[in-house]
Amino acid sequence: MTNSQPNPIQSTEGEPYSRNELRSVGDEFPTRGPICPKCQQHIPQFRDIAPQDEARVRHLICQNRKAAATQELRLFTGCPISWAKLWVAHSGRPDSLGTTAPCPYCGKPLMTARARQCRYCLMDWHEPNNVKKLG
Repeated sequence: MTNSQPNPIQSTEGEPYSRNELRSVGDEFPTRGPICPKCQQHIPQFRDIAPQDEARVRHLICQNRKAAATQELRLFTGCPISWAKLWVAHSGRPDSLGTTAPCPYCGKPLMTARARQCRYCLMDWHEPNNVKKLG
């Protein structure tokens, strides 16, 4: 007899978690959401977070205020702290496949495919019209 139910461990997307559903997850890790190719964890997605609230959390992450971002995400979604930390560490999405790209200035690998500064040559191109060397 075959089981027609999908294996939740192998599921990569699925429905985002509702606030009601998050009340009963306990200490378990998420079993739905995109999988990060680096850490192999599911990045939970949340149905009940308003776009402006998600933007607020992302803004805090960009300001390197990860503890505040984690608290805000928990407030907005009702998720466990471990899920909020996981979401904040990934900015809500897995890293791009391939996970690295070459620096356009020195050619060495960047930390992620979306990186806009290089840890080797210290060039920063977050603002394309204002490229600068850090340090």
